[in-house]
Amino acid sequence: MDIDATTRLLGLIGYPIGHSLSPEMHNRALEAAKLKYCYLPLPVTPGTLGQAITGLKAIGVRGFNVTIPYKERVMAYLDEIDAEAALIGAVNTVVNDDGHLIGYNTDGKGFLRAVQQELGFKQESD
Repeated sequence: MDIDATTRLLGLIGYPIGHSLSPEMHNRALEAAKLKYCYLPLPVTPGTLGQAITGLKAIGVRGFNVTIPYKERVMAYLDEIDAEAALIGAVNTVVNDDGHLIGYNTDGKGFLRAVQQELGFKQESD
């Protein structure tokens, strides 16, 4: 991986996250796609979520995934919540658009896709 001043930062917040395979998986995918990003595990200890979000925003992290125990609590620190994430009541992906943090939830779509593939269903287009 070639890291320089143009490399953008992505990450995973949660606690504990030492067991996560996400950094290895995402970094391999980013490298294969020749994208100038680095995906890091970012352990956020209990009681420091607000400070962590402020810090990630301040240093311009492009986005981050959210895992336990913060999927619900992170919503209070975001500037905008996608309608699907609001309906689910949890965020697992945050995008930083020039300091504007937007929360999404991809768990629902991923679950539906897996069920559709397993059972051979195809979603009709609207």
